[in-house]
Amino acid sequence: MFEQATIIGPGLLGASLGMALRRRSVSERTVVWARNPDRLEDCRKSEWCDQAEAELEAALEGSELVVVCTPVASIPRFVSHALTACGTGSIVTDVGSVKGEICRAAEEAGGEGAFLGSHPIAGSEKSGMGFASADLFENRPCILTPTGTTDQAVRDTTRAFWERLGMKVHFMTPDEHDQAFAFLSHLPHLLASSLAHCLDGAAGNWTDLSGKGLLDTTRIAEGDPALWEQIMRMNKDNLLNSVKELEASLGTAKELIRAGDEDGLKKFLELGAEFRRSLGDGVK
Repeated sequence: MFEQATIIGPGLLGASLGMALRRRSVSERTVVWARNPDRLEDCRKSEWCDQAEAELEAALEGSELVVVCTPVASIPRFVSHALTACGTGSIVTDVGSVKGEICRAAEEAGGEGAFLGSHPIAGSEKSGMGFASADLFENRPCILTPTGTTDQAVRDTTRAFWERLGMKVHFMTPDEHDQAFAFLSHLPHLLASSLAHCLDGAAGNWTDLSGKGLLDTTRIAEGDPALWEQIMRMNKDNLLNSVKELEASLGTAKELIRAGDEDGLKKFLELGAEFRRSLGDGVK
């Protein structure tokens, strides 16, 4: 699809993307930008990377596709820089899990490149190149967030790119995306972290007695705290709204337990069980 693609930030998603580009022959050349010298050296030793640069301009030169895979708070800055550095016909996208601020920054940046926000739902509680996999994107959803100024050709090419990696593409506006993922992703992480925080203060030595249910429930709390602080801050209003909904649900459960309402509590739990079953294995 491309003669050259640039990946800005070779962490879990960036390195997995580089591996997938090579495996699926999406780009003839893959260039990586990283700030960390050790990370650059790791990329140069990787068979999926053709060139690794510490200078951003050198990494962007000649690329038809740029994918920004840095921590979400820095994505608007890198997107703006790429749009002004790339020539006409180049497409810039990203992997951020909050889209509103990123898309606004892109619209304000101008430049000759074209931007379309992307959110591949393919992360993990693990982070770093060491956990990267060429299969990370296989059969997973990817949300694209065009705005009123997004060119149809850019939509089509970006969609084809993610589909070439094995993803199932959906379209939402940036605002719709951020509202939805406050509930689907950001609230669950906050809930898992809150549960772990609560148990850390209350459970004492009981953790030795915990079973797989607790491990499953708190797994995502292991995610990078610095990254998740950025996500929650950037999507603050939507997240607070989702917390309000969760508080109402917990309040309902609390009152049912207090009142000894067996039927009501059973219906409450059945609703939760039905919703969980509706998710299946999470792949749509």
